[in-house]
Order: sequence, then structure tokens, then C-alpha cells
Amino acid sequence: MRTRDADVHDGDQSLIAEIRASGRLPSPTGVALTILELSRDPQTDIDEMATVLQGDPALSGQLIKYANSVAAGNRNPVTTVQDALVRIGMRVVSQLCLGFSILTNSRRGQCAAFEYGRFWAHSLAMASSCQTLARTMKAVNPDEGFTCGLLADIGGLALAAVYPETYGEVIAKWSQGSRRRLLQCERQILGIDRNEVTAALFRDWGLPEFYAKAVESKDDTEWADLEQKAPGRDRGAALAHLLFAGNLAAEICTETASERRWRVLDFQNFARLYHLEDDVFVHMYDEILEEWERMGKVLAVVTGQVPSMAALLKQARSGDGVIRGRRGRGDELEPEAGGTVEAASAGAEFPTPAVDVPDADDEPETPTLRILVATDCPVHQKILTRRLEKDGHEIHHAADGRQALEVALRVEPQLIISDWMMPELSGLDLCRTLRSTPQFAHIHFIIMTSHDTNEELVEAFDAGINYYLIKPLNHTILRSLLRGAAREVANRQEVQRQKEELRRINAEVSIANRMLKTMALQDQLTELPNRRAGLEALDKSWSHASRTKEPLLVMIMDIDHFKAVNDTWGHDAGDEVLRATADAMKGAVRDYDVLCRFGGEEFLVVCPGASLEVAATVGNRIREAVEFNAIDVPEFQGHVTISIGAAVRADDVESPKDLIKLADEALYAAKEAGRNKVCLYSPETAST
Repeated sequence: MRTRDADVHDGDQSLIAEIRASGRLPSPTGVALTILELSRDPQTDIDEMATVLQGDPALSGQLIKYANSVAAGNRNPVTTVQDALVRIGMRVVSQLCLGFSILTNSRRGQCAAFEYGRFWAHSLAMASSCQTLARTMKAVNPDEGFTCGLLADIGGLALAAVYPETYGEVIAKWSQGSRRRLLQCERQILGIDRNEVTAALFRDWGLPEFYAKAVESKDDTEWADLEQKAPGRDRGAALAHLLFAGNLAAEICTETASERRWRVLDFQNFARLYHLEDDVFVHMYDEILEEWERMGKVLAVVTGQVPSMAALLKQARSGDGVIRGRRGRGDELEPEAGGTVEAASAGAEFPTPAVDVPDADDEPETPTLRILVATDCPVHQKILTRRLEKDGHEIHHAADGRQALEVALRVEPQLIISDWMMPELSGLDLCRTLRSTPQFAHIHFIIMTSHDTNEELVEAFDAGINYYLIKPLNHTILRSLLRGAAREVANRQEVQRQKEELRRINAEVSIANRMLKTMALQDQLTELPNRRAGLEALDKSWSHASRTKEPLLVMIMDIDHFKAVNDTWGHDAGDEVLRATADAMKGAVRDYDVLCRFGGEEFLVVCPGASLEVAATVGNRIREAVEFNAIDVPEFQGHVTISIGAAVRADDVESPKDLIKLADEALYAAKEAGRNKVCLYSPETAST
């Protein structure tokens, strides 16, 4: 017999295969993937992992800065990759490398409506929040909290990357509503939401299973769940609670002033659930802000200026509804050199990187290039720049290899002209590092050298260079090389344009297929799962209950006197009553219950883990929600009621079909007892 987990993993693989086929899946670098693989091998030692990490100087630098950031003032500074591995641990380092490399490679994209800068600012705020909160909650490793917080919303980035045009429709329909509304819009337009994609990616990357389960359930977490469940009882639940709280804290960092007050009060409620005194809570949040700003500098993510928690609480309690200090929507701001925005500029929005979609049709007859010149000789740099700019090229400079790497990651040049020998990082090491990343796999790289022995040239070409020039440079030859490179860039842009068109068509087909599958399991009138989906959910819950011996509750509900509604008001009115009743029920069932339209005016609810005692509470909550729901549409004005029959699985109930039959008998008893009642089935009799 297949298990639910097996079904989940099969679904993940199908989803990953679909979005990977698009060629746009947010992906870590080759070095980061290698580190992930090494972390799964128990024979891997620190020296082996350090050797691989040193192949990506940018990633190594970020890791060392992170290690120093999290232990600031407490220990000796970390100066080598080996030190960072010892301090943080190889498993956590592998996860951090994953997050850092995806961030570096995904700062911009082709979905014009997606705010990439804001996305990463919020993700980093969530990472910092989860890390700080984990130290207080003591249920999750703080570094694991940081990684999971950083990547907890990566599914949204993936959907924007794979379906850039269609995701623009999602954002337009969402229109800055609630997060729950965003997930709903994603499911309605794409047939899937970001949490499902994030969980599938986590499993594909081999991250711990409780990470995936946490991101799947974090948006279903309610305050009641936080009150009732001990944080340390289940790692997945503890991490879901951490992500829930981390998101509250992150939204204080990134929300508009008018919304911030409510986030502050919500976050304070969370702190009280964990019995944190106000002074501890205030200090904890100020630590989050400090960490957010510090890590923004480490990872070159623009952060904002937020008032201290003491000031935020004072304003929130005053009830003025506005907490100042957040940059307003619509304004743009360039980040300061440190990656943060000074307080004097606190009225501007997170800048969104320009969308760079090459189009060969827009290229001039003689294409120009975006060129990075990397040389530690100021005179040589000045001469090269003057000649290249005269030919119309866009020039960027770097005085050493490490600076060249940073500039390349920021401006994404189409061609690099580099000295072989440079401080910090040689030209060949620069070339090797860039070649290991997807966005620079095809970059044109010209090396300048004073040597042309066979051995040296073989080494240079093995490192990945395209051409070499002997000093002093022959500028006529250089100009010819650049013309050839420009033609190749133009050709590659045309191929890319054609690929984009094919991807767009494939994405539309994928969405259409997913929506058809969704429609096959959805009632089109009420937008609830249909009878087939309800029975499938019951079968899965039955199998789970058989394995775990947990209780299972089924309720059948029927709208009272529905035929009279149709006869008196007409079938259009009947449709409106069905829609309104379904909406009322949606708000009354538990998040993990399955509510479906069973046929006509009948509805089915499958309640995993619910006993007969729970049946009365849930059943009456649904009944009252319908009874007090005022329906006011042109076709019908008034109220309707429902009758409910409930049955809990017992040892003598042999199948899901038999359980439904018992609930149906209880429903009949509720009708006989006068309607608008909940009737609970018992082996002796159906009792109300």
C-alpha cells in the first residue's frame, strides 16, 4: 500500500521536472551543489569541503563574514574557510551556501511585476528573525532557522521565474492583499502556490524533511495552534511556529507604516505566548533589526531603517494607527555602499533591479558591449577605457581580481578583459570562478599577458578563456575580437529570445494542464473540492487512520428546504444560496479538514484526528455559521439552515463507504428531529 508521503514525493518530482524543464528554476551554483552533496557523505572531512569552497571566492567570503557576524564579540575572528566550517558545522555550512548562492544568482529576473529587491529584503529579515527567535524558543538550531527563513518563500521566486508573464497576473489580482490572499491567487491562476513549490525544492535539494513540512504548514498556523502545541514536541511543528513568528517580525521590517502597527501587536502577542517579559521582547526585536542590517551588508541586500521596538510599541499602543520610519511605496532609492539605506532616505521604496530581457531586434547594426576591464595598472586601464568608450562600449573597472568578481556579479558584463596577474585573485582564478556560475558560463573572457609559452596558454584555455592578447596590446586585433564577440552575443540573444518564446508557450500549456486537473477535482459553482476529490481525501485519511489508530470523523450536511428555494426563487437563486453557504462553511471548518460539495445541496467534511466529542463542537460551529449568514443578492435575500449527520470510525466500520453511510443515517435523524441540528451517530441509535 502506498503511503501519503510516497504520494507527496511523487508529486514533488513531477512538479520539479515541470519547472526544471522551463530552464528558469532558481538554482545554486555548481560549488554550492557540490558542497550539498559532500555534506551528505559521512566520510567528508573539513579539509575536503574547504577545498571545494575555495573554488568560489565570493561564496567563501560571504560564509566567513556570516561566521563572524553570528559570533560578533564572543570569539576570535574567523579568517579562513576552515575556521568557518569548524565554528558553524559542515551541515549548516552546506545549507548556507545553498541560500547565499541562490540569492547571488537571483537578484533580478524577467517578471516585471515582481519586486526582487523587496523579496530579498523580506527574506533576509525573515532569516534574521528566525535565527534570533530560535535562540529564545530553543527548539531549532539558530543557523538552521536562518537558512530556512532565507529560503522559506523561494517558491514565489520560482513561480515568477518559470511563469513571468502569468505571475504578473497573480500580482495584479492580489493587489497587495494578505498573504493568504496571495496564496489563493497563485492557486487560482497557476493551479499551485509558493509553499508547495518551496517544499518540492527543499526535497529536491535534499534538505531535512521537517524543513519541507514546516514550509507546507507555516501559513496554516493559527494562534490556537501556538497555544496548544509545545514547541519542542515536533521539529516540523516547531519550525513552522518559528517561520510563522519570523514572518510577523519580518513584516514589521518591510511593511508600510499604516500596516506596521498591527504587525507589532501580533508579534507582541506571540512573545507573550512564550512568556517573554516586555524588556526581553524589546531587546530581542532590536537584535533582529541589528542582524538584518548587518547581514544586509554581508550579502549586499538593501535593508531599511526601522524604529526601535520600544518606539514601535509606544506608537502601537497609542492607537494612532501609523508607525513611521518605513520607506513609502513607489519611490526609488539607490543603496549606499554598505548595502543599507541611511535614515535620511527612509522615505523611499526598496529598489527593484531593472529587468534585463535581451531582444535582438533592438540591437544596433554594430552591437556594442558591456565590458569589464580588470587591471591593476591605472595607465593601462585609462588607455583601454578611452579607446573602448570611443567605440561605443559600456565600460566598468576593477583594480584587482576580487573587486572584478564583485563588479561582475553586480553589472553582469558581456565580456571581460583581464590581466593574468592581479592582486587578491588572478585573472585565471577569476575566469574559473565565473565559469562555475550559470549566468557566466558563456561570457567572453580575454586575458592579457606578457607570456605566451605553450604551457601557459594551455593553462589559460583550460581555465576557460576565449582569447589571449600579448602585451603591449594591438588595438586593431582587439577591435576585431570585440566585433566577433558582439556578433556572438547578438546571435545568442536571438537564440535566447526564441527559447523564451518556447518557454512561454510551454508554461501556458503547463498551467492549462494543471488547471484542467484542478477543474476535474473542483466544483465550479462553489469552488470547493467536488465529490471525487472528497472521496479521495477520505480514502487517504482512512489509510492514515488505519496506520496510526487516530480517530476519523465524517460529516454529511444538507441545506434545509433547498427545494423550496429553487421552487420559490428560481434556480439562479439556488446557485447563489449554494455559493453563500459554501463560503460560510469554509470559514468554520478547521484548516486541515476537507470540505467538499458532495452533490446537489449536500456537502461532505472529512476531519482527520477528530473524535465524537470534537464532532459536536465543529458541527455546531458550521451549523451556526450557516444559520447566521445573511444572504443578500438580487436573486435571494434571507437565511438558510443546514442539518448535519456525523459519524466517527469504529472498529466495526469496515470501509470509507460504510462510514459515509453511518453519517447519512445520522443526517436523516437530524432531519427527523426538526432540521437545523447536528446528529451524532452511535452504534445503538443516532443521537442529537
